[in-house]
Amino acid sequence: MSKLEEQFGALVRHHRKRAGLSQAQLAERIDRQTNAVQRLESGEAAPTFDTVVRLAEALDVDVRDLFGVEGYAARANRDDPLNAIFKQLIGLSDADLSKVSELVAAALKFRK
Repeated sequence: MSKLEEQFGALVRHHRKRAGLSQAQLAERIDRQTNAVQRLESGEAAPTFDTVVRLAEALDVDVRDLFGVEGYAARANRDDPLNAIFKQLIGLSDADLSKVSELVAAALKFRK
């Protein structure tokens, strides 16, 4: 089962990588230590509201984007296949995500 903190951390990592930032760079932008960003991304720590706002500003996203992407929304004790897939995809580059999207589209053509 995936904790809300783990899902939040995965989304932070996703947005950080899309922004082309290292953990140290993000930490500097939000006035926190690098290990604080590491702990957030791994789900070991939960952020304060102040940190959530700082993250959103540093990553140039809306606060709600740190809790979900399109049809996916983080929620406590989420345990479903979509969450497992999301966790596998979160660290991929845009090029790799494009390839995965093509594979999924091809696979879905064969469903009944």
